[in-house]
Amino acid sequence: MPALPWAPRRAVEPGRTYVAMASRLPLKRRRSIPGFLRDALAIRRQLARADGMVGYALDAELARKTFWTFSVWEDQASLDAFASSDPHQAIIRRLRPLMGPTRFEFF
Repeated sequence: MPALPWAPRRAVEPGRTYVAMASRLPLKRRRSIPGFLRDALAIRRQLARADGMVGYALDAELARKTFWTFSVWEDQASLDAFASSDPHQAIIRRLRPLMGPTRFEFF
């Protein structure tokens, strides 16, 4: 069941190259799930106004304390600008100690 289903921000242009990112975000403890979801909503609000955002989604395997993200960006610079700005940057700093080994794939 998707925690946050695909949310398109703009139409995909045929023939254009985009940057996509998929991540696996495991939490160490179940008690971190409510806070993670609250933070995910704050990041979703940031994504809704991020320059270069094409679309995004968040999926959850609550029994495994694992979340999956997928986002598509117009270019790497847009993704980097988002990742290095708040609230995303502050939330990631706060969550890092609560998380197991994360994985990111770019294509």
